[in-house]
Amino acid sequence: MHLISQVDRAETLQLLQLFHSDDAAAVEMFVRAHQQGVYRLALSVLDDSAEAEEAAQDSLVAAINALDTYRGDSAFTTWLYAITLNTCRGRLRKHRSRERLMETLRSIFRLGNETAPHPEEAAIRNEADAAVARAVASLDEKHRLPVILRYYNELPVSEIAKLLEISEGTVHSRLFTARERLRAMLKPEHFIHTPPGRTDNA
Repeated sequence: MHLISQVDRAETLQLLQLFHSDDAAAVEMFVRAHQQGVYRLALSVLDDSAEAEEAAQDSLVAAINALDTYRGDSAFTTWLYAITLNTCRGRLRKHRSRERLMETLRSIFRLGNETAPHPEEAAIRNEADAAVARAVASLDEKHRLPVILRYYNELPVSEIAKLLEISEGTVHSRLFTARERLRAMLKPEHFIHTPPGRTDNA
């Protein structure tokens, strides 16, 4: 489970209180809890690891500076990811004349279990990992972002709808279309199976 999903509402409120009390440890807690999810989202938009790392840092700093504006109307991660999207899109506008780089999104995927595989299994897994990454990267942004937010940042459909300012039905539709496109591009062994209990209906 990602660190982001482990930070529930009560912990978030406690963290905000620590920020207001100028607790230096709160900054480290905040970064540790959210840096991975913010980076993944930035990478899915920018397609460049160096750009994504800088955008993630900028987004976290912007969020820290804007904590007073968080009112709890939506999940904290939704608010944070909105800042991240705005930061990334601002970078894209600045670099509009530069052709967007298409890099493997492999770093955002965690396939298989955590045990050390046999070298041959590792090679097969890496091949599948890279194939899925390239396939997801090839999706247009309106289909790629819901996939990243749902399956890798683990946001519920309702929060994705708020973040992207679209209806929940549209989120479901884009996820379905994205899966169909990925299925057409990938071999069966490349698919990441949805974990038990996980559906797009959450």
